[in-house]
Amino acid sequence: MTNSLFSVTPQKVDSTTPSRPGTRWWQPLLALLFTLLADGLGQIYNGELIKGIAFALVGWLLALFGFRHLMYSFYGMLLSVALGLAFKIYLCVDAFVVARRLQGDTIRRKAHLALRIGAAILITGAALLASSDSFLKRFLIFHAFKTPSGSMCPTICEGDRFVADMRAFRQSSPRRGDVVLFLFDTESSLHIKRVLAIGGDEVSASNGRIIVNGNAVEPPASACGTSAQSTSYEASPDLIPQHVPAGKLSSLGTT
Repeated sequence: MTNSLFSVTPQKVDSTTPSRPGTRWWQPLLALLFTLLADGLGQIYNGELIKGIAFALVGWLLALFGFRHLMYSFYGMLLSVALGLAFKIYLCVDAFVVARRLQGDTIRRKAHLALRIGAAILITGAALLASSDSFLKRFLIFHAFKTPSGSMCPTICEGDRFVADMRAFRQSSPRRGDVVLFLFDTESSLHIKRVLAIGGDEVSASNGRIIVNGNAVEPPASACGTSAQSTSYEASPDLIPQHVPAGKLSSLGTT
C-alpha cells in the first residue's frame, strides 16, 4: 500500500513531439543578423574565426576598390553596387547555412570565445569608423554639398545639392570654364566658383565686359536646362589688364 502511494509511474514520451519549439531557427537567424550588421560577423558568431576575418577584409577591399575605381561613371557605380550586394548575399547565406549545420554538430571545435569576442569588437569598430562622417570626408572621393548662396545661379542656385569629385585635379590642373571648390586663405568653408582664367592669362574689363587674352568672355547659353539670365558677364569698367601668376587661378562667381 505504502509503496503504491509513493511510486512514480513511468510516463511515455512521444518522440514526434518537439522538446523546444523555436530552437531550430534562432541561432541561424542571429548569424544572419550579425552578417547584416558587418561583413564576417556572422562567421565569427559561428566560431569560424579565420573565415570571418578574411570575409571582413575582402568586404573592405571591395568597398575601397568600388569607391576609388568604379564610381566615376554611372555603369561603374552600378557594377560597384551589384558586387557589394552579391557579396553581402553570399555572406548571409553562408552564415545561415553553417549555423543550421552546426546545431547538430557537437564534435566540431570552435575558436576560443575570447578570440571570437575580440575579433567581433575589431570588425564592428572598423565598420563604425568606416561609416563615420570624418572618415568619409577624409577618404571618400565624392562628397555631397548644399550651396548656401545663389552666386552661381542658374548653374547652382541657393539650396541646390551637388556632388563633387575631390580628386578631380590631382592629375590635371583646372581649365577655363571649370566649376571648382576651393578654400580661400585660412577659411574653413569651401567656396564654389567658375574658373575665368589660368596662370599666364591676361584679364581685363572694358565697357563692363570681362576680357581674357583679348577676347570677351561669354556666359553659357544655358545651365542645367535653364537659360542664362544675361548675355555677357559684367564687371567694373576700370579694370586694367592683369596677368594671372603661374599656378594661380582667376575665378568668377556667377553661372
